[in-house]
Amino acid sequence: MNKMKMMVLAGGMLVAASCSDFDDFNTVPSATDPAADRTLWENISENPELSDFKAVLERVGYDKVLDAAHTYTVWAPVNGSFSADSLANVSDAKVVHEFLNNLIADYSHRETDPNDTVVYMLNEKLLKFTGKNSTSLAFDAQRILPNVENPSVYNYPSTNGLLYVVSSPSVFRYNGYEYIAEMTGRADSMLQYVKHFERIFLDEANSVKGDIRDGVQHYDDSVMIVRNTLVTEMLNSQLDNEDSLYTVLVPTNEAWEEAYNRISSYFKFIPTMDYQDLNHTDVGTDKASKLSATTGKTTISWTAPPADAAIQDVAAYWTDSITKLYMTNFLVYSETEKQYNRKLANGTAFTEKDTLRSTTMNRLTNLPELDAATEEIVKLSNGHARIINKIPFLSEETYAPVIRTRDDRTQETPYGLARVVTAIGSSYTNVVMPGKPDPSFCVLDRENETMGWVETTLPASSNFAPELDFYIKGVRSTTYDVSLVTVPNLDLQMEERKPYTLYVDINYTDANNKQISGRFDGETVQTTSATIKKVEPFECGQYKVDTLYLGRITFPVCYYGVKAYPNIKVMHSVNTFLSSSKKKYEQVLRIANIILRPVAATEEE
Repeated sequence: MNKMKMMVLAGGMLVAASCSDFDDFNTVPSATDPAADRTLWENISENPELSDFKAVLERVGYDKVLDAAHTYTVWAPVNGSFSADSLANVSDAKVVHEFLNNLIADYSHRETDPNDTVVYMLNEKLLKFTGKNSTSLAFDAQRILPNVENPSVYNYPSTNGLLYVVSSPSVFRYNGYEYIAEMTGRADSMLQYVKHFERIFLDEANSVKGDIRDGVQHYDDSVMIVRNTLVTEMLNSQLDNEDSLYTVLVPTNEAWEEAYNRISSYFKFIPTMDYQDLNHTDVGTDKASKLSATTGKTTISWTAPPADAAIQDVAAYWTDSITKLYMTNFLVYSETEKQYNRKLANGTAFTEKDTLRSTTMNRLTNLPELDAATEEIVKLSNGHARIINKIPFLSEETYAPVIRTRDDRTQETPYGLARVVTAIGSSYTNVVMPGKPDPSFCVLDRENETMGWVETTLPASSNFAPELDFYIKGVRSTTYDVSLVTVPNLDLQMEERKPYTLYVDINYTDANNKQISGRFDGETVQTTSATIKKVEPFECGQYKVDTLYLGRITFPVCYYGVKAYPNIKVMHSVNTFLSSSKKKYEQVLRIANIILRPVAATEEE
């Protein structure tokens, strides 16, 4: 879970959390320097070059912290290296977290250690202590000045730690989560959405217990933990982890609004939806009944919004929720993912051949457009932030993917089949072609894909033409180009392969929750009895795998996220068991895929 400790200003909390088993780090070395007889606070107070730093410490009560019996290392910036007046206008909590705790660490960190080190600061940042055993000693790339009373060393040994004087303060850098929280005015829209998932809990283990009053444990100093389920669970990231490396994309308010308006149109819901249940007893084998608007009708409903939700309308709530989830689902990238994301870390410009992989494991292209949309790249303590004026990823790769029935596989329906309608005793099998097919027979559209299909099996005595019906899952409220992939008879002993003669019907729901049934005609869908009767059947699939364009259709409502589906029925246009039909047309149905490609994806290409 995400942890962001809210640092309490009282010095008592810091003292209480100081126990350590690292005695060598928590012990100040003996020295002849007079400073070794004074506390860190006394050494800072008596150094005229640190008067500005001293004033800041006093303001927030850190004079008492650095005067207490606890071992710290302090890198104190000299006067003039920071603006004390600017800090006067900043809240105490922000001064502590972003300034003082960025200059103070637990334990003694010595300049004579053999190697450069990374120091874990009180604000949990990781800063580099470099140039040890040389005259180039530096902290976070800021030069450390020699001890004026003992120029052979750089530190001022104190009774409770080590003091270094630096030419400038170390630079505070936000981590990915902190940076989002600081985007007020420029990216409020994203900030408000992310903050909605925050939950604050008491960290009992690190809080200082006080009295028990009326049976309730009270705390003298409380450490709070912020957990954000969007970041950790839905985005699969730890943006506040200082020991990780991420790039987070932060859309401006204008970019957020543009993306919301564009994406929300794909998620138009109605609170209650009727759909045709293909397993319903009313759905028989008669073609006319399956085109009926009421056959097999089943009703589902969206769950109501939470009581504290800002939007209480059921349909509007789910449109808003799913739209924003898709807007953020592709905004975080691990910079340690070297196969895809290495250019994010080094800042190299993208090319058309590049691909990114998000923490949600989606592969994304169109990356030169990401460079063009980037207004600023900000270095973070755990990676980078990109301020973008547009969310430029292709709809097909994000919120409106191509739908393939063969992708919706289960053990029972490996090619997405909902049911088979045949004569009694008939069924279907799933066939997989070993190896890669010959290009003259079939060209697969995806790497490492196998060629497979669902095939009806027919007894010799059958006198009914089979039908295959498919649920289409994940349909958005948008326009699709629909194609059907058929497979020919592969019996090499046949003298001549026969074509299919097919009708392809569809059933879906409109915006008024009315069932619409229709038939593809190669361009669109015909939905009235008069026009359906005039649709000519498709003849296809005689010699090779055929990808048959069925037509274009617009779905008025979205099915994503609910157990309701439109369906597509593939059936013979004639009774293929009549002697006249047997001579001309293939009897067995072999369907490899039904593909719905959003029209927006075609336009983007």
